[in-house]
Parts: sequence; C-alpha cells; structure tokens
Amino acid sequence: MSEKTRTNQPSGGAPTAMSSEIREIPQVVRRLVEDEAEKFDAVAAAVRSAPRRFAVIAARGTSDHAATYGQYLLEAELGLPTALATASLTTIYHRSLDWSDVLMIGLSQSGAGPDVVAVTGAARAGGATTVAITNEPDSLLAGAAEFLLDCKAGPERAVAATKTYVAELAALAALVARLSNDPRLLPELGRLPSVLVDVVRIAEAWVAGAEPLVQSLAASDRMLVVSRGFNLPTALEVALKFKETSGIFAQGYSSADLMHGPVALAQPGVPTLVFRPDGPMGAAIDGVIDRITAGGSEAWLIGGAEVLSTRANVRDVLALPVGLPEVLTPLAFVVAGFVLAETVARRRGMDPDTPKGLTKITRTV
Repeated sequence: MSEKTRTNQPSGGAPTAMSSEIREIPQVVRRLVEDEAEKFDAVAAAVRSAPRRFAVIAARGTSDHAATYGQYLLEAELGLPTALATASLTTIYHRSLDWSDVLMIGLSQSGAGPDVVAVTGAARAGGATTVAITNEPDSLLAGAAEFLLDCKAGPERAVAATKTYVAELAALAALVARLSNDPRLLPELGRLPSVLVDVVRIAEAWVAGAEPLVQSLAASDRMLVVSRGFNLPTALEVALKFKETSGIFAQGYSSADLMHGPVALAQPGVPTLVFRPDGPMGAAIDGVIDRITAGGSEAWLIGGAEVLSTRANVRDVLALPVGLPEVLTPLAFVVAGFVLAETVARRRGMDPDTPKGLTKITRTV
C-alpha cells in the first residue's frame, strides 16, 4: 500500500446539513445510552418475560439496513432466529401469519411508512411482542407497537439519513445488550460516544487529505462497497448514501456474495471501498480484496488497527481507533462512509442535503 492514515484538516466552507448532522452523531448516541437507560431497561424486561420462537424486523430504505444489523445482533447475541419482514404479504396479498410468540421490531425514522406500520400492527394483533424504534414518538408506528424506543436524534434536515441511522443501530444494540449474556456489551456501548467523537474528527481529516480517493469516486459513475458479517449493513448503507447524494451507481455487497459472480464488476474505472473489521472476518475479506484488485479495480480500506498491517493490495487505508468488539464497529465505520459520501457529492457539484427527486419521507405499501 502506498499511504497510511493522514492528519490533514478538513477543507473549509459552510457546512452542509448532512455534515452538521454527522457531527451530532456522538451526542445522539450519548443521549440514547445515558438518558434513556431506564426506558431500555423496562422494554428489555418486558421482552425477556415474553415467550419467543423467533424475531421479525420490519423496515424500509435506510432502516432496512439497520434491520440487517439487528438480524445479526439478535442471532449472534441471543441465538434467536431472525427474519426481515415481507411487508407485501400483509399489505398487498393480505395473508394472515402466525404471530404468536414472536418478537416484532418495527424500524422507521419517521414512523410514517404505511407498510412498516401495517406489519407491526398485524403482528401485535396476532399476539407478537411488538417494539417500535423511531425518531418520532408521536408517529403511527409508535402507536402501532406495544413498546416504544425513541431514537432521540432530533430533527434531521438532510434528506440522506445519517444520525437517525446510527441512532437506530444504537437503539438495537442497547436493547440486545440488556438481553444478552455477554457482560462486555453494555460497558462497551457506554464508551461508544467518546469513540465516535474521535471517529468523526479522524474521518474528516483523512477524507480532506485523501485527494486520490475523492477524485476517483467523483469521476466515476460506478463503485463497489464491500464488507461482511456485522458490517454488511455498513456496506449497504454507505452504498445507498453514494446513490442518494452523488448519483453514483454504488453497489453494496457481502464479500462472500461478491465472489459468486458480481466480482466480474471489479474493473478499471470501478473503484471499491472496503470496510474491514479486525479479527477473523477481516482476514476473510483480505482474500476477496486481492480478487477485486486483480480485476483492475482500485481499492481503499476503512477499518480497525489491522488495516495498517494488512497485506491486501489497496491504494490507501483509514485506521479508526475504535477498539470495540466487532458487533459494535458498524456504528463507527459507517460514520467514515458518511463523511466520504458527503465530500464526494460536493466534489461532483451536487447538494447532499437535497438530492434531486428524493424526499425525506417515503410512503410505500
């Protein structure tokens, strides 16, 4: 690799709403972790006392990526089989499902998505234990569920969700940490806000100095975003942010799925952004990076301390000083992806706050 972590300061200019909201993320997580502890304790106690055969998470858009994170969390930490809801079975096909002894989590930043509201309401009526996670406590989703966890992120002006996405991840992690038998999760979650302060600062400085990366992405209409495991939703969400804010046809993939055909997309002129956690999963991703670069794609790496010593053939790396268990790294890694997406959008002459043709709330059935 040719370069290591940089220390340049971010470029000047008036901040966009998106960049301001990215900088709010540490405080948003702090409010959830500290101020809402009693509420999370109460909801966790209710969930713990209810019978559970499996869990279902209903979500759309950005929240769907948070749902994928929740699926990994619930299965890994609780051993609870978890599926993502197929909303159209309820809203279009009008099928009745057996919701007895199910944990249903409805995820929606606005709480206004008719399909998520409908599935959550049907699950509650069918006997499920229902929890709404939303940034709007007076929303339809909040009313449809038995229990409410408020993201407490405050108003989000940019169309592309950043602080509300991380708040959803934090809410899921805070709930599961209380249900898990892993004694590390709650204390690690408690120090996450201070970690995120460093992540925002370091990511902004690195992106401001990573001119080859910014120029490569800004000049391309296609890119790949790759990770695996707990950070698969990171790849999916960051790819979505590039689509929304820059108009780049960005595709997020599991590194394992990428090898089953889509690796053919790794060509010259198609840059690849890789999120690499430390540990065994990172080592598994390294071999895929070699395949990506062999096809002619230039790769950049964001991850933990191990990216400084990886032998993968990449252009540059950003090592984030997270020191977190892998299960919590998605809350940190995605922040760096948000910073990069916002910067590339501005380089392409686009307004990341108000992407053309998009609105803050999308209602689907």
